[in-house]
Amino acid sequence: RAQLGIFTQPISLAGCPVLAAPLRRPGLLPLGIQLVAAPGREDRLFALAERLEREGLIGVSAPGVG
Repeated sequence: RAQLGIFTQPISLAGCPVLAAPLRRPGLLPLGIQLVAAPGREDRLFALAERLEREGLIGVSAPGVG
C-alpha cells in the first residue's frame, strides 16, 4: 500500500484540485480518468467534468437487466 498514492500525491501537494470519474465503456472493463486543474480553478475542473458527462464520456451507467 506504500505506492497507493504515487500518482495522486504530487498533484495534491502542488495544491491542484483533482477529480476522478469512471469512463463510460459499455461492454468493456472499467477504466477511470483523473482530471486535474490549476490551483484555485475548481470551477474549470467541474465545468469540464460536467461537459464530459453531458457528452456521455464519463459517468456511471447502470448495467442491463435480464
